Amino acid sequence: MPTARTKLKAAELEAAIMKRLGENPDCAGVTHVYVKATGQEPPEETWTHTLLSRRPNTPRTARETSTLHAVLNDMRKEFDLLPD
Repeated sequence: MPTARTKLKAAELEAAIMKRLGENPDCAGVTHVYVKATGQEPPEETWTHTLLSRRPNTPRTARETSTLHAVLNDMRKEFDLLPD
């Protein structure tokens, strides 16, 4: 049986993502991640990231991209998006 995922509104989910990314030095250039609903119902993924804001003077690296996707993939298993 799959583990129940925590249901969050978009702003709460974005804050949770930023908290998790903030714990990872590879993602220091990311200032905000925006999410949107996929239109799917659990157990399918209920959200995806749509946009990334970054610090202008911090170059994007392959390591950052890899870490970002790993964090987001893990979080999709933990969290569902509530409709606003």
